[in-house]
Formats: sequence, C-alpha cells, structure tokens
Amino acid sequence: MMNSVKKINRYSFWVAFAFCVALIFYGYFISQQKEKNTDIKINNPPIDISAVSYLVGEINSGKLLAKKNGDLHLFPASLSKLMTAVIVLENFSLDEEITISPYAVSIEGEEGGLVVNEKIKAIDLLKILLISSSNDAAVAFEEALEKKDGSFVGLMNQKAREFKLFNSAFFDASGLDRKGNFTSIEDLFKLSQKIYKNYSYIGEITRKKEDIVYSIDKEIVHNLKNTNILAGEISNLWGGKTGSTPEAKDCLLTIYEFPFPDKDDKIVVTIIVLNSSDRFGDTIKLYNWVKEQLTMNK
Repeated sequence: MMNSVKKINRYSFWVAFAFCVALIFYGYFISQQKEKNTDIKINNPPIDISAVSYLVGEINSGKLLAKKNGDLHLFPASLSKLMTAVIVLENFSLDEEITISPYAVSIEGEEGGLVVNEKIKAIDLLKILLISSSNDAAVAFEEALEKKDGSFVGLMNQKAREFKLFNSAFFDASGLDRKGNFTSIEDLFKLSQKIYKNYSYIGEITRKKEDIVYSIDKEIVHNLKNTNILAGEISNLWGGKTGSTPEAKDCLLTIYEFPFPDKDDKIVVTIIVLNSSDRFGDTIKLYNWVKEQLTMNK
C-alpha cells in the first residue's frame, strides 16, 4: 500500500513539473509573439538634434528606439504639469468649484487669463493648466488641495516613487526653475507610459489645438490656444506638453499612435526632447525618423 502511495506521489510530482515547464515555455512563446508584433529594425537616429537630452520609445513594450543622455538630471519646466494633472485627476472631481486667489494670479509666467475671485470648475482649470500651460492654474490647484489639508507637492513626489521615477523630484506644481524641479529623460518616458495607459483624459485635452472655457457664472471667457504648435497639425498625435524656462530651455513631450505596417495593430511612440534650442524642429526630425523606420520594416 505504501509503495502505491509513493508511486502516486511521484507521478503527481512529475505531472505538476511537466505542467510548470509547459507554462514557462508557453509564456516565453507568447512574449516572443508580442515582441514580434512591434519588433522593428532600427537605423541610426538623426545627428542634427539640438536637444541636450532626447528619447524615442515604444509605450507598450518599453523598448527604447533612440536615446541621448538618458539619466542626466535636467529641469523639466512645464513638463512638470503632466504630473500636476495626474494629481488633479486623482484628487479632484471634475465639476469641483475652485476659487482663484490674488496670489495665484500674481505668479510669474503664463497667466492663463485667470481673474482674482473667479470661480471655475476643476475640469476647465485643468484645460487652462495643460493647453495654455498656466502657472496660475497650477498654484490654484495647490491652494485648493491645501484647503483639504493635502500637500500637492508631497503627492507629486509620492506618485513619482510609485511610478519608479527615481531620478525625479518636484518642489512645485508649475515647473519654475527657481523651485528646482528636476527629472531625467528616462523618467519622463516612464511617466508618459503611465499617462497613456491610465490617464487618457490628459491626452484628450493636450491634443486640442484650441478650446474655450468659462467661469462658473459665464462672465469670464478663456480662449485657449495650445502652446504645442504640433497639436492639430499631426493627425496621429495622441497628446503631449511643452515646457520652456531660461534654465530648462525648450522642452517637449509628445505621444503618437502609428499604424503598424501590414498588421491590424498600432505602435505607440513617445518623443521627448529636453534643453533644446528648437523643440519642435527636433521633434519633427525624430517623428519623421520613426516613420522611416516603420516604412523600412514593411
């Protein structure tokens, strides 16, 4: 009887072992198939890029197609507002009423046309933040969260750790040089992955060429024009954000959805340039380079 039990146990062990091995091989096969779906041959990227640091990467696979100075710490300027938008979406209801303070209106940089004591919905203030790149809007959100006993900057840094942005730190929601926000091109790529996969509303807002929003009483009109001149000009632009300060120079993060050659699929690509003297020109060169790689792989 004991020998029969041992035989059964031995048989069960080998069945379980074989099953586990099969699962491992199956997982490897599936991963290889997924890799093949977006596996493209890559030629060298353009050499005439003015940005001190840039990156081109696939959102879904995490594959980097091109990179320069990937771990260099740089000022992100208003690219910081992408993290600001994440915190807003997680801590405010979109129809929440926010009152604009004198201090918010006094902040340096892009004003966004906000008026002292204006009352505006969070969704409209978010559009002013992202489309017009308003520092006033960023401070208004900071103040509104403080009224709820929350630390906006604390949440930004907490979220940075959650997203594994270990080369980034935030000291304000606007991205002013004197406040000292810093990041790396690789951290911004990780942030773009999170935004594309989990915060689609940021893309919906930032790909608009222009928009109009109103104060709650409809007395104040905000005509918004996107600081990203590529919005409305490139059809497969999913979203993005500009940034510009004296120290950060020109920055731009953009996300595109390219149809994958000969497949019922798409490849999602982030292009990020930091500390550039021609952010739009650099981005267009890298965008055209991505298109060439896809054409080459047909």
